[in-house]
Amino acid sequence: MSDDERKRTRLRDIEETLETLRGELGDRTDEPRDYGDAGQDLVAREEHAAQVEALENERRKLREELGEPI
Repeated sequence: MSDDERKRTRLRDIEETLETLRGELGDRTDEPRDYGDAGQDLVAREEHAAQVEALENERRKLREELGEPI
């Protein structure tokens, strides 16, 4: 497998993972919650956002390397 093929395969994997991660996040609710639940939710959302950002950065880099539009 050539380097470009590996990059394209990784790019497809990233696209699938991003789609899954975005679907998992869901909407925030306005229901009353205790501070523990709200804090856990905030931490989970921040970790989730960091994963998405890292994947988007990797996707951008791969597209640049492959000469594809960003």
